[in-house]
Amino acid sequence: MTIKTILLHLAEDPRNAARTAAAVALAEKHDAHLVALYTVPPLVVPGYVGAELPAQVYADYEADSEAKAAEARKAFDDTVRKEGVSAEWRMERGFARDILMAHAFYADLAIVGQPASDGGVPRGAEGLPGDLTLASGRPVLTIPCVGDYPVIGRKITLAWNGSREAARATADALPLLATADEILVVSANLQNNTSSMDIGTHLARHGIKVETKDVHVKDLPIGEVLINTANEAGSDLIVMGAYGHSRLNEMVFGGATRDILRHMTMPVLMSH
Repeated sequence: MTIKTILLHLAEDPRNAARTAAAVALAEKHDAHLVALYTVPPLVVPGYVGAELPAQVYADYEADSEAKAAEARKAFDDTVRKEGVSAEWRMERGFARDILMAHAFYADLAIVGQPASDGGVPRGAEGLPGDLTLASGRPVLTIPCVGDYPVIGRKITLAWNGSREAARATADALPLLATADEILVVSANLQNNTSSMDIGTHLARHGIKVETKDVHVKDLPIGEVLINTANEAGSDLIVMGAYGHSRLNEMVFGGATRDILRHMTMPVLMSH
């Protein structure tokens, strides 16, 4: 697999520039075409209020949305022009999760933002990383809600537990793994009687050398252990399978996917 089309989500969001920088760097590195998809959520008001709102309110909202989209497009166009990356701009009105799912089918990688802890996330984009990972069948790269990440994939931590989801993420990440300088395979709670050596041998046949580390998780959540281990290794990317348990199970009892998406300190690529 190669990465030839990257889908980048943009919206009325102060993190547009950080996501664009990360996406442009990856597009340049992999000679990929970058598709920026700007979503504008509808103006949602209670029915009893909407019936009383004058038409001008809706017109003003549309005009304001157009102006902000034009500003975002100019910033995007300036960046890709400066870097010489093949790119295009798209804008659609509606909820982000619905729009991106349709477009992600035709991309090799989707890039979205981590919902901010203060709730500062575009309407319709709540839970977007997890929703898109589950529904699109494509790897989803989530950029943290703080910090800049112009370099992604030089040092990678690959989470491995012998599950279907981990195998899917590993396969989807092969283009990134193949160009990394260092890869640390972190194994925890292995399934199916596999070992970290098995995945190391598999990747070696692709010409990818890795280091392996087995961790024993008892009192700490797996997600926390994975983040700590990746930070200690100096990684700039975590690759992992998403939702090894049912989504409901993770929502109620917790899980690595939820913990990572809440507390990530570096970009995370997830597949399901």
